Amino acid sequence: MTDISERTLADVIGIPHFVAAMQRGMARFADYRALMPNVARAYTRTLLEKRDDYELVAMLWAPASRSPIHDHGDSRCWVVVLEGAIDVDNYERLDDDERTPNLRPTSNERVARGSIDHRLNDRELHRVQNRTDAPAFSLQLYASPLGEYTIADDLTGLWRRMPSHYDAIFDL
Repeated sequence: MTDISERTLADVIGIPHFVAAMQRGMARFADYRALMPNVARAYTRTLLEKRDDYELVAMLWAPASRSPIHDHGDSRCWVVVLEGAIDVDNYERLDDDERTPNLRPTSNERVARGSIDHRLNDRELHRVQNRTDAPAFSLQLYASPLGEYTIADDLTGLWRRMPSHYDAIFDL
């Protein structure tokens, strides 16, 4: 389990049953860690718990993995790093165009074990990467469950809607 206290989670998340879900996911990390799919140079998503108002997803970030620049749709998202570190490049969405992204880089940060990251809305985008030589593990709580999200497609230079998916399911 990480070094994040219940008080810190309560201060950052603020909603008691979301805090309790995050604590369950952190406490059971040793139980599901080895069962998570590990794909070279990619990240995988393991569903741990899903309710009407949230879902809890564990992610394994293999070395050299990198997400596209993306939002979290209509969901808020809290991220706790359970092991290792991920690098987060943050962007602000400047356009209202449904087609072509217009983004402004706002910050870069390394989110290491015991740290929390938070996304409030669909105007806050980021790209997540594992630039280290070791896998990183994170725990995401999406409120409401992530159904669809938008990526800035590097190949086409256009916005693209993506359905959320899971690579595995572990019932907490």
